[in-house]
Amino acid sequence: MSTTARTRRSRRRLFLYALLALAGLVVVLNWTVGRLPTTPRPTGSFMTLAKGVRLRYLERPGAEPAVLLIHGLPGTAEDFEYVTPLIQGHRTIAIDRPGFGFSTGGYFPFNRQLQAVHEVIERLRLARPVLVGHSYGGTISLGYAERYPGAVRGLVLVDAAAGQCSRHDGFLVRSQAHLIKVLEAPVIAQIADVTFSQLLRTASSAPQEDEAFSPAPVNPRHRQRVLAISLKHGNLEAYSGEMLAADREIEAVNRGLTAVHVPTIVIQGEQDKLVLPKCGRSIAASLSGAHLQMLPGGHMAPYTHPAAVATAALSLAR
Repeated sequence: MSTTARTRRSRRRLFLYALLALAGLVVVLNWTVGRLPTTPRPTGSFMTLAKGVRLRYLERPGAEPAVLLIHGLPGTAEDFEYVTPLIQGHRTIAIDRPGFGFSTGGYFPFNRQLQAVHEVIERLRLARPVLVGHSYGGTISLGYAERYPGAVRGLVLVDAAAGQCSRHDGFLVRSQAHLIKVLEAPVIAQIADVTFSQLLRTASSAPQEDEAFSPAPVNPRHRQRVLAISLKHGNLEAYSGEMLAADREIEAVNRGLTAVHVPTIVIQGEQDKLVLPKCGRSIAASLSGAHLQMLPGGHMAPYTHPAAVATAALSLAR
């Protein structure tokens, strides 16, 4: 064997060793730095909806009309944990939307989300509740008011993804959603879990949370729930499905805005980087009699301004 051939063989061997070392390092980091915490035991109550879908909800007793709180994309009922204690005197129900939290996991299309809200209202016998929707939960609240006119007393739309809103179908966003779908496939998910995907999920979620809470720091309780619940299988499948469908559903809701004739308070963060301030302004301008409330801060008003959200709900409930 010539000297040149031996050199090439030696280089290939070194490259293989380096590649194996890198792969080993990723696996180690996956189970140390990136390791996701154990999912906690759920609190609250469960109901079984049509087709066996289990939905989890957190209820606080009080007088009617009730306030039904709908989280965004992703999220859990606990996203309103600072809001519901301030809605004093009124019954509150915060749900894990189908696909998210401790409800049945997987992607449920927009129409199924509306049906789930309707089933909750009927099953819990909520007489014309006030709907509080945060982010994509605001989109769902608007869609529900369009589909079931007269079924709600009022809407509180908190940084709602509607109106002249920034689109979700950018290349990077859609690529991320498609990657999640691949990594959620059977067998691939199990292999990815033990090799690299925990590290990938942990690392990629941090910048998104920073952007959502900016300019405020990320709430540590929210961060813990993202790691322990929202980044787990089922929740991720729901997240990717909704991200890929979001623009189409938002456009459909926008076409029906003029048909919404219920008292509405639009709460919008002045520095929101996810749902730009122009979105809230355009929603308020499109709805007859809507009141716009601009707040300092970013996208996570249920955490940073819970009193403002609760006051808006109370004003409509009364």
